[in-house]
Amino acid sequence: MEQKAITLGGAVWINLANTIVMQDNQSVDVLEDPSNMLQWLEGNGLLEGELTVEPGKASIHYALILLRNICLEAITDLHGEGRLSDQTFSKLAKKSSELIVDVRTERSNDVPYLIHEGRSSEDRISYAVLKSLVETVAQYPPERIRKCEHESCILHFIDTSKSGKRRWCSMDLCGNRQKAADFYARQKERSGK
Repeated sequence: MEQKAITLGGAVWINLANTIVMQDNQSVDVLEDPSNMLQWLEGNGLLEGELTVEPGKASIHYALILLRNICLEAITDLHGEGRLSDQTFSKLAKKSSELIVDVRTERSNDVPYLIHEGRSSEDRISYAVLKSLVETVAQYPPERIRKCEHESCILHFIDTSKSGKRRWCSMDLCGNRQKAADFYARQKERSGK
């Protein structure tokens, strides 16, 4: 799994939704491969080396699938209704209420701040994903959460550009590919072939 693709969504929850990708015109679940799952967790700052045993990996995988479903529903809601539906919000609230989160106080430059972190690996990862979702919905209007415009891409991203006109999940992955296809189509049209 390419490192850039792991984080191109711009937020952990969208990166999780983006773990279903198109390969050879088929939908592929990147998380099915344990090494890809660990790579995704590490790339999103969610791995602290504790997933060395199979039961831990299996429970994290299960939690990620449930969270991904919530993330995908949130994207569908934001594109369709411009807000989270009551059903998606209820799932988000239920999952949040199941978490066991510890709070500690630290300080930087004599300024205190609170750190919230899940107690178990599963809770820590789940908290990070849910926090990312809630913060994104609070910070960005729904139209800034977009699907890549390339016809064979299903990835999403947050458009944080100043102009608000970002079209591609990544210029490297889809933008250049589409621009090249457009160029060749224009060349073919000009030559009359």
